[in-house]
Amino acid sequence: MKPKARHNARYGYAAPQFLPPNLNTEGPLPFTDHDFAILDAWLAEDGWPDERMDIAMLEGYLVALIVWPIELAPGAWLPRIWGIRGWKVAAKIATPEKYSRFIALVMGLFQELEHRLASSPPTRTFVLGRDAPYVSGRYFAGAAWATGFMMALHENSTGLGSRSPAVRSAVEDIAHYAPARSNAPGALTSVATALSVAVMIIMSERPVRGPVAALPLKRVASLRAAEKQAAKQALETPGMEVFAEFGVSHHAGEQMSFEAVGLCGALGVLNGVIGRRAISS
Repeated sequence: MKPKARHNARYGYAAPQFLPPNLNTEGPLPFTDHDFAILDAWLAEDGWPDERMDIAMLEGYLVALIVWPIELAPGAWLPRIWGIRGWKVAAKIATPEKYSRFIALVMGLFQELEHRLASSPPTRTFVLGRDAPYVSGRYFAGAAWATGFMMALHENSTGLGSRSPAVRSAVEDIAHYAPARSNAPGALTSVATALSVAVMIIMSERPVRGPVAALPLKRVASLRAAEKQAAKQALETPGMEVFAEFGVSHHAGEQMSFEAVGLCGALGVLNGVIGRRAISS
């Protein structure tokens, strides 16, 4: 007997009408603070798979896809957002109207993040630009953001050897915050600064594409030089608070201990976490 496809109250079938978007052909989708709040509230609602991302993790995930471009089939990066492996649509958004609206919000956020990061000078992202609570958050926003970034990087860590020591160090800096926990008022401020600096460094070596690719070579070089100088100046700011609250739950039922490990070690830990999710799902 042919096994039936898995389906329950939180998982939907991959119906033909739920086509994945193509980042290369999608038109402009304006995205505002109001849209960000709508997406945050939507992710906070009941009915999603247990492993759905909160808004901070989603932003980190999308930023990694922007600053570290990887080859993925159209839409292959989407199911991780709602906590499913493989091309399935969560039952939460398994109607044409809800699916289209949710995808439009995610794509709008993606485009706005790329615009902010590619600007000269770069602009802070939504989560890293303010220390405010998020209704979809389940734990420290700085840790969720870093975890989302590393999840995307895990999809394609190839090419790391060709990156500069500064970029490799920046990735390690982001991985450092994935297990951090803090409830202290204003705790996100210093972490957000560290994460923003790391992103600027990685962005400075991103392959030129999109609107920047159409600029004269001298202008591209000047933009890259400006980005590197901004990152250097940011790195010269006073030292940031160090979090000692490591070794606590990454997600309910999962324990992550953290030591001073390099990027390969950080990816290995993340690989183990993702592997356990796949087995248990």
